[in-house]
Amino acid sequence: RQLCLLLNAENIFHSMADILLREEDLKFASTMVHTLNTILLTSSELFQLRNQLKDLKTPESRNLFCCLYRSWCHNPVTTVSLCFLTQNYKHAYDLIQKFGDLEVTVDFLTEVDKLVQLIECPIFTYLRLQLLDVKNNPYLIKALYGLLMLLPQSSAFQLLSHRLECVPNPELMQTADNSKTSSSGYKRPSASNIDYTELLQHFEKVQNKHLEARHQRAGRAEQLERRVVL
Repeated sequence: RQLCLLLNAENIFHSMADILLREEDLKFASTMVHTLNTILLTSSELFQLRNQLKDLKTPESRNLFCCLYRSWCHNPVTTVSLCFLTQNYKHAYDLIQKFGDLEVTVDFLTEVDKLVQLIECPIFTYLRLQLLDVKNNPYLIKALYGLLMLLPQSSAFQLLSHRLECVPNPELMQTADNSKTSSSGYKRPSASNIDYTELLQHFEKVQNKHLEARHQRAGRAEQLERRVVL
């Protein structure tokens, strides 16, 4: 985390992934991958890097994903979490299907449990909201059901089960999205003269300013804390 504050976070993770890919101690490699993944998913210092990976819009971000993926394969559950982060839901589902051929140990189930807890964290808010779009995210729902089937009857099972119960019925969503209003229903006056696209862009602009301000305050607080320690 400290290195990512001082140096380029993308380069650090790229270098660490390259080193771990050549690591011969498989237990150590798996532990390191799990630790790095936890830092990637939970540290405020890596917010920008998470955003780059989430969208995979640039060749650099796609290259980083492929590099991380090859090393993250040392840990199956961590690999799935990387696919969730990068919105590769079809591939996450394909990976979970392969779990049936793996040795399912207590440690393995513990990691699945932790992944379920992470899905409930603020970092994966976008993933939970995508559950509303059932039609366009079938593999996300299938992947989550796959995790559910891997888990024994536990608190994590109940947590994920309750989350999936919130997934709306596609038919009801289709009815809600239908622009035709029934004759008996209320029809609001036309608001076509309002530029909702511009309003949405303004909202994003203002929120980005708040985000930058929060990160600047957090950075100053970190520097002050280090000075006090020294």
